[in-house]
Amino acid sequence: MRRKLFFFLEKLQVTHRERIAIGLLVVVLTVLGFLNLYIEQRAHYDEAYYEELEQIFGERTRQLDREREQIMARYHPELTLAEEITTQQVQIASNDTLPGENPTQIQNKAENLVNINQAGTAELQTLPGIGPAYAERIVAWREENGEFKTAEQLLEIRGIGQRRLESIRPLITLAEDNSE
Repeated sequence: MRRKLFFFLEKLQVTHRERIAIGLLVVVLTVLGFLNLYIEQRAHYDEAYYEELEQIFGERTRQLDREREQIMARYHPELTLAEEITTQQVQIASNDTLPGENPTQIQNKAENLVNINQAGTAELQTLPGIGPAYAERIVAWREENGEFKTAEQLLEIRGIGQRRLESIRPLITLAEDNSE
C-alpha cells in the first residue's frame, strides 16, 4: 500500500516539502474537526433582545388581525373570524365560484327572496356577488327597459354572467307572489 501511494505521489510530481505541507494540513483539519464536534458552541446573540423582538412581532400580528377583523366586519358583519375561516373552508369544498358566500348563507337568504322588479340598490346588494355597482346597473336597466320578464334578462347587464346568475337565481323573484 505504501508503495502504491509513493508511486501515485510520484506521478503527481509532488515534492517532498509539498507532501509534508499536505500532511500537516490534513492533520490540522482532522484535529479542528474533532474539536468542533466536542466543543459546545455558544449563541452569539443577546437572547433578551430577541425575546423583545418576538413580543413586538406578536403584538404587531395581533394588531393586524384586529384590523383585518374590523375590515371584514364591514363586509360580513354577521361573521366572526372563526366563522370566516369555516366559511372559506366550505367554499373550497363546494367549489363555489363567487367569493364571500357559502351554501348555508344562501339557504338562510332563500327565505327572503328579493323581487328584482321592485328592490332598491340596498336590497339588491344583499344578493351574493351583487355590490353597489351591479345594483345600480340593475336599477338603471329596469328604468330603461321596464320590469324583468325572466331572470335570464339579468345576463344583459354588463358584468353579470351565467355563473353569477345561477348563484342568485334561487334568491330572486320577479313578482310579489314569488312565482319565480
